[in-house]
Amino acid sequence: DNTMTTPKKPYIRKYAFNDSREKISLLVEIARAYYEQNHDQASIAQSLGISTSQVSRYLTQARELDLIQVRVVAPEDHMATLEERLVNAFPGLQETIVTPAFHMSDAALRRTIGRAAARYLEQKIRPGARVCVGSGRSLCEVFNWLKPQNIPNISIVQAMGNVGHEAMEIDFNEMARSAAEAFQAQVSYMNAPAILGSGKATDLVATNPSIKQALEMARTADVYLFGVGSLESDLIFTRWNLIKPEELEQLRNIGAVGDICSRFYDIDGNIIPSALDPRIVGIELGDLAGKALTIAVAGGKDKVLPLAGALRGGFIKTLITDEQTSMSILDLVHR
Repeated sequence: DNTMTTPKKPYIRKYAFNDSREKISLLVEIARAYYEQNHDQASIAQSLGISTSQVSRYLTQARELDLIQVRVVAPEDHMATLEERLVNAFPGLQETIVTPAFHMSDAALRRTIGRAAARYLEQKIRPGARVCVGSGRSLCEVFNWLKPQNIPNISIVQAMGNVGHEAMEIDFNEMARSAAEAFQAQVSYMNAPAILGSGKATDLVATNPSIKQALEMARTADVYLFGVGSLESDLIFTRWNLIKPEELEQLRNIGAVGDICSRFYDIDGNIIPSALDPRIVGIELGDLAGKALTIAVAGGKDKVLPLAGALRGGFIKTLITDEQTSMSILDLVHR
């Protein structure tokens, strides 16, 4: 049988909209699939049973109706007005870098803030500086974006002991190593647990010369670079049984809103002593007072209270964050 069979054309669904709301709903669905979920036009077309060209036309219509608002965010862009308002709101704050952000996921936000912080450090770190590196997921991003710097006599030291790479993929030793690599610097590791399961940190430090030396270097650094922790979302220490859930709840009950290197404070910036303090191997909040450069790198809605408290406490002299977080902090302090 030599009869030729004509291939069937792909089925193209013909949408007949009863009202504009149905069309808007479809345009939004397609726009979200394309821009937020990263599906390509062909897969969207296949899913909806329409042609790829129709998907393209719908995306064009969505832009024309302002359902899609594209914004290009460059790490070098600053929000000058917000930066000025933040500096005016907090007497201890000397400089702020506010990056544009627009409907960004937590991971994307950390990347944007991390890039901005990397560019800032490339300009600010001077020869001979000793940089004390703290902890935080946003801080981890900084070292992914730092370009190799040829700055003489830089040294890097950890702010506290380690929790290990398994804890939310953050390894404090590795962060210090990455910083040292970027600055072609010497590095001093604090080879101890961040929080001891039992016993006193002072006893451990006293009997381990290398840990003692690293801690002394950390407490006398020229530059401190750190993130801030939230009691609502940063459960790294409870997840790995370094802090018991009841200890965390007790901190909440006495007003703690955030921490810097596991040292807690309230919304007014008052240091909150905790049962954890004797077990912490690392710097204290008092070590940040009077330092030439203390840099906080953090953003997101869960960081608003921790940042506001840290700013009120005078722990931060340079803040690197995003515009939404900045506006929320200003709204909070001006209530």
